[in-house]
Amino acid sequence: MDGDPDRVPTGVAPKYLNPLPRPIPMVITNVSRDFDTLSAVYDETRQPLDPATIHGLHEFLHEHQWNAVLEVGVGTGRVARPLLDLGVHVVGVDASRGMLGRASAKHLPYLVRGNAYRLPFRPAAFDVCLFVHVLHILDRPDAGLEEAARVSRHGALAVLDLPPKGSSVDRPPEQEPRRIVRELLTGAGYPDLLRSGPRAKEQEILRTHPPVEVRVLSDREITEPLSKGLNLIEKRAYRQLLRVPSDVLERAVAVARETLGDRTVTYQRVEAVAWWPPPTEPSSAREG
Repeated sequence: MDGDPDRVPTGVAPKYLNPLPRPIPMVITNVSRDFDTLSAVYDETRQPLDPATIHGLHEFLHEHQWNAVLEVGVGTGRVARPLLDLGVHVVGVDASRGMLGRASAKHLPYLVRGNAYRLPFRPAAFDVCLFVHVLHILDRPDAGLEEAARVSRHGALAVLDLPPKGSSVDRPPEQEPRRIVRELLTGAGYPDLLRSGPRAKEQEILRTHPPVEVRVLSDREITEPLSKGLNLIEKRAYRQLLRVPSDVLERAVAVARETLGDRTVTYQRVEAVAWWPPPTEPSSAREG
């Protein structure tokens, strides 16, 4: 892309792109600016997908013979890059110039600037659309799923975390640092931050928009210091924290570190893929 995320790489436009570009709404523009800022620390503050998740996703695509994939919210390319290495033809779209710049640095060949509600592609241009921990970011995930159905022949896939059996969705143990910092920020005059983690939002989407299939891709036990969560907060890895003054956030993190000490937490991370076929998907394909 020669460092220009707005330029369409050779080979993308004729086959995929809608000849009439659709404008990006202002609300999306504001969100994309936040992710421009987050792009600088994104890879170092996001837990990588388990290799088993990548290979399980690849097997799922191969099983259905889907090779033309649009990743919506491609971000820095941390999922698109390994899928490309496995032979999947991935086109990435993102609203953030910063994120696309990071993805371009990983030599992803097909990147386009756009947003989940108005994808700049022709109807049925792809086999399937892929969201990896992106649906929970959308204010209207239903609209994102509808748009994915428009530009793909087989609808949408989403990689997301499932709560282990018997665990709390709303307050998993690894979220303790978020709870402590949220209470401290509320006391400092910045309420309602870090209230609901991605897992809870993803579970709400599964309840309100039930997929046809959910398949577990990996299930592993993780032990880590609780302070790891504070490191992410300190680096402002969450969009909600970008407007909190530095001194306020620093004080909250310092108090939280004293509270947590050197405690560790052990939890299960279950990654799965969910599939929403389009309404026109043949019944035999939806069942098999």
